[in-house]
Amino acid sequence: MGFFLFFFKGKKENQPTFIDAKDELDLDDAYIREQYVLSCLEQMKEASEELDRANAEYSLVTSYLTDMEEIEAIEGDEKTDLCNIAKRIHDLRQAHDKFVLTPSRMSEHDFNHMDAMHEEAKEGIDKLLKEEDYRKKVKADLKRVERERDAYSYRRNEVKNSLENIKGIATISIISAVILVIILFLLQVLLELDVVLGYYIAVLAIAILMTVVYVKYSNYTSEKSRIDKTINDLILLQNKVKIRYVNNKNLLDYLYAKYEVSSAAELKDLYEKYLKEKEDRRAFARNEAAYDEEITKLLKRLKAQRIKDPEIWVHQTDAIYDNREMVEIRHSLIQRRQKIRKQVEYNEQIALEASDEIKDLMRKYPQNSESIMDLVNKYGQN
Repeated sequence: MGFFLFFFKGKKENQPTFIDAKDELDLDDAYIREQYVLSCLEQMKEASEELDRANAEYSLVTSYLTDMEEIEAIEGDEKTDLCNIAKRIHDLRQAHDKFVLTPSRMSEHDFNHMDAMHEEAKEGIDKLLKEEDYRKKVKADLKRVERERDAYSYRRNEVKNSLENIKGIATISIISAVILVIILFLLQVLLELDVVLGYYIAVLAIAILMTVVYVKYSNYTSEKSRIDKTINDLILLQNKVKIRYVNNKNLLDYLYAKYEVSSAAELKDLYEKYLKEKEDRRAFARNEAAYDEEITKLLKRLKAQRIKDPEIWVHQTDAIYDNREMVEIRHSLIQRRQKIRKQVEYNEQIALEASDEIKDLMRKYPQNSESIMDLVNKYGQN
């Protein structure tokens, strides 16, 4: 899904805010405004890429659920025949485990689960390791950015206080100089004293003091400008990191649910056990021929019933004749689809809000709307 689709959608009511501290950005500044637009566009692009991946997985899970409905709709002799085949497969598998195999290294559920996805398990381990490592880095980056932002905010308050103090010093100095001049004038007029030297000293002192005040004020003003720019940059960076952290968390939650593990290490351990178990089963399987024959029959029956992915039912034949197993598998698939839908909704909200932010900028700065739209078009072509 291209992110341009979001740009032309209507504004979504009551959607949560994912872009922090917008009010602290100086959007009247052309550079900050441009960076803010680019930040929104980047969020839209990342959300669009996440949506493409999630929608593909959503279609796959939906296909599995459709196959389940097709199997449950089979009736009469065809259903009886299919159930008998499924039961024979189950019995052969049980006999195989009981008389031939060495003690199992893992549960039957875990073996069947890994067997159903063994082709993608190694890729899943690498994916989980990568995402778990990425999560650590993103969390570290987020903490670092937050610490830097807090430090700069604290320093900005210090600079503001210093500027106020300098203004107070300047005011007191001017008042003191005026009072001193008045005193010298009164001494000269009333007592007829020679106060010329006093005038020179007063002028010199006030000149030196005001020079020092001016230099200090200029330095603090420059430092405040640099701090404000740095804080603006940190806010934009913090927004990017937060979005990536939430997407990473949602993806990890989905992968953990998909593989039924809580970590990459657990999946790796299951996969290694599965490989050894599979090797043993291949070496000692005495009823392989009968088992293969029943599998062939099952696939033939399922294909005749318009099942799109009949191979997956080889690893969950119990569900064909046992409604409890079918319910459990359906529950697992629905959970997976709900997690995908959560990802879709989250990224749709991200993309829509980012597009709304750009539209709001175009309305707020109509004189710059053309340049903003050029940025949108240019970014969309990359």
